[in-house]
Amino acid sequence: MYVHSVKLVNYKSFGDCPENEIILEPGVTAIIGKNESGKSNVLEGLSQILFTKRNEPAFQAKCINRNTPAGTTIKYIAVLKPTSEDIQKGIVEDTEIVISPDGFVADGALVSYYSQHVLPDVKHVIEILGGAKSNPFRMRDQDYRFYQTSCKELEAEEMDIPYRDFAFRFILKNAKSISEEKREPLLAAIDCAFTKWEELINLLPVFFYRRGDKRLNSSYTIEEIRNELRKPSSAPNSLLSDFIKLIGISTEDFILAAQSGASGQQETIRRRINRAIDEKVNKPFNDFYQTEKIALDLGFGSGTVPFVIQSNEGAALMLDERSNGLRWYLECFIDAQANNVAKKNVVYLIDEPGTSLHVNAQRELLTLFRHLAEQGNQVVYTTHSPYMLNSENDGIHRIRAVVKDSEGYSRVYKTAYDSRIAPESQQDTLAPIISALGMNLQDTFGPAKDKINIVTEGASDYIYLCTMARILGIDTSRYTIIPSVGAPNCVNVCLILHGWGCRYIALFDYDKEGVESGGEILRKGLIFECGKQYCYVCDVTEDDIKAKKYTEIPIMIEDVMGRDEISRFIRESGYTEGELGKTLTAKLMCTAIENGQFILSEDSKNNFKTLFDRILSCCAE
Repeated sequence: MYVHSVKLVNYKSFGDCPENEIILEPGVTAIIGKNESGKSNVLEGLSQILFTKRNEPAFQAKCINRNTPAGTTIKYIAVLKPTSEDIQKGIVEDTEIVISPDGFVADGALVSYYSQHVLPDVKHVIEILGGAKSNPFRMRDQDYRFYQTSCKELEAEEMDIPYRDFAFRFILKNAKSISEEKREPLLAAIDCAFTKWEELINLLPVFFYRRGDKRLNSSYTIEEIRNELRKPSSAPNSLLSDFIKLIGISTEDFILAAQSGASGQQETIRRRINRAIDEKVNKPFNDFYQTEKIALDLGFGSGTVPFVIQSNEGAALMLDERSNGLRWYLECFIDAQANNVAKKNVVYLIDEPGTSLHVNAQRELLTLFRHLAEQGNQVVYTTHSPYMLNSENDGIHRIRAVVKDSEGYSRVYKTAYDSRIAPESQQDTLAPIISALGMNLQDTFGPAKDKINIVTEGASDYIYLCTMARILGIDTSRYTIIPSVGAPNCVNVCLILHGWGCRYIALFDYDKEGVESGGEILRKGLIFECGKQYCYVCDVTEDDIKAKKYTEIPIMIEDVMGRDEISRFIRESGYTEGELGKTLTAKLMCTAIENGQFILSEDSKNNFKTLFDRILSCCAE
């Protein structure tokens, strides 16, 4: 199962309103917002959710929203949806789980699955025990009352998963004390029921909060090792103690192995360490990663312990000589495994990943996030960086915006362009997206060798074209759209594409900048032909350009959409003319069109159909 949504009620900066519900993508979800908007509170709130055991700190007073009245309590409401694998098992509906200080209540598909597949075996166990009123374990007082409560809980309609799990383990623990004639059939029945129960709870996702940038150094001196292993809090950003925990080596053994020298005892421990690394790190990580085979190894003997990685049959390199992306992924894996997190069905919560990484490494993290999702996991991360936002393949729709209102409450919006976000918050909140849509070609988009590259002047042109192509059913296998920032940059992008041997056409507005800084630069300086390597949003002749009609009647992408249509959208959405910028208006309007909240006129559709026909026919010549 995967987490479809979580509502945080009265947790930290969240109150109790519909916008407290965080809708998560089955794969990767990005969260943006200004500083202090509540982005980190989203991750921290999600990290409090444990589906199989109680988490008392999740309800402590310091976590309660301070703006709420006295006596207010925190509540977590999660909705889980079945994966394709779950549907094959017969789990076809949603499951809602409500976690509060008063209890833990699950309802929906998971409860139905329990009734059909687990409960018959549970009833068989209770039947062997003689029912809830019997005392098969010869218990006294509190233990006997708990036995009776456990039997009732295991058969109850409402499912308290942590309590039920504890009840299972309580009966399993005491089963060996039953009379000899009942012991063997009871253990067999419990084993069958408990196996099915574990199969059920293994369907539940696990939240893993990757706190900060905990990293492995490329090497550690013996002094650093002693300090960190004996007092892990002295190095909160180091993964060394987690690493030692994962491979199952004692602190004192590792310190002895790290010291200089080569005694028989040291060599024995060193070999045991590297065997443990191979078993607990290398083998499972290669199953997890699968991009390339890597082997992590430690060097000993000199009083300094280096972390070395060898890829496939390549040269062995120090950890800090490998790509930041691979290093981050390996460290994330070690962190998760050291905290007993399985490699599948995990919701990775990552706060501001890649803040210290360069642009290419940040983009590499997005690829790694997608890889995590392909393994059956979900990724939720916060960011301020436009380089950490995927603007391709509808990636914009996987972004959630967190905004703090005037009363100090955080609200989460499924689309970062939600019209309910106040205009004064929208510009700052959406800055990374707008930047992402207008980044340089080499930073954001790869050219398509087998398609037509349509290069636009800016983000609003890009947004309108992408949306209208989907609305009109234009064959996307024929083209890709690349936004630039302004007509001069559009020219530069075309030059790069030309040098790379890609098919392209620049689309300019028919205004002063589009003509004089765009089309005419290509025509006069580079001898490009209008209608072949570039065109305008309207059909114009060379005579029109010579007469400079564009200075009298400029025509831009907004005219293709229809100024009246845009004004109607702004009016119906409760905004005023001039309140929003071009890019923001384009995205809000296009989101409303695709959601069916704004019905576009046939004239606008025909205008874009004509524009696409002209662009694609130009490229066909």
